[in-house]
Amino acid sequence: MIKDITFIGSGNIASELAVKLHKSKIRIKQIYSRNKITGQKLADLVKSVFVQNIREIINVDLIIICVNDDNIKKVVAQLGDIPIVHTSGITGINIFKNKRKHGVIYPLQSINNNITVDFNDIPICIEANCKNLEKDITTLMSRISSNIIVMDSKKRKKLHLAAVIASNFSNYCYIIAKSILEEEKLDFNLLHPLIQHTAQKNLNSDPVSNQTGPAKRKDQKTIKEHLNLLSNKNHKKIYKLLSKSIMKQYEK
Repeated sequence: MIKDITFIGSGNIASELAVKLHKSKIRIKQIYSRNKITGQKLADLVKSVFVQNIREIINVDLIIICVNDDNIKKVVAQLGDIPIVHTSGITGINIFKNKRKHGVIYPLQSINNNITVDFNDIPICIEANCKNLEKDITTLMSRISSNIIVMDSKKRKKLHLAAVIASNFSNYCYIIAKSILEEEKLDFNLLHPLIQHTAQKNLNSDPVSNQTGPAKRKDQKTIKEHLNLLSNKNHKKIYKLLSKSIMKQYEK
């Protein structure tokens, strides 16, 4: 059973998990971070001890690494043989190599420190190199979410890819739409009902059946008019690529 945890990192994901677990009566023993300001702030929030030297990390039931993907390997190499997990969607479990007990806890949600996240329904993908750790981290995460899924690295990487396209790419499309409206001093709020309606449709039915618009209809006249209206060359390329892809999807 996991009772004591140390977090490595003090960014958005570390903060969310540490606070949620602290509220569920899990002891957060230490917060290790290179950032003294955010590290100390998080340690204070969860009544923990902040350390800036990785050699000061003590034995606990679990270490949770919440750092950028590029830094995970470097951090792992500096740690002893303590049960350990990372929170990356795209990094495989094999990065731990010779560590006796290791795994992954990947919350499928975009974490932003400006927005409070309700973890209860968030899918949390679990992977471990042994059944005992799998059981322990599943039990641990069940304290904050009712949606725990055991998933291997291959599937998790594909899920992460899909999440980036569904969330990050769609958000960038909102940025493009906002910039187009700003050219005519139009309020982005005008699109809110449409955004909400589209999201709700895709929550209730297959997105393949929900596609609408000029590209699906192969309405070349409207597509050409839209392209003429786009002043940003990069946005024009994106419009062309997406329209071509949609037409290909529905060519039958």
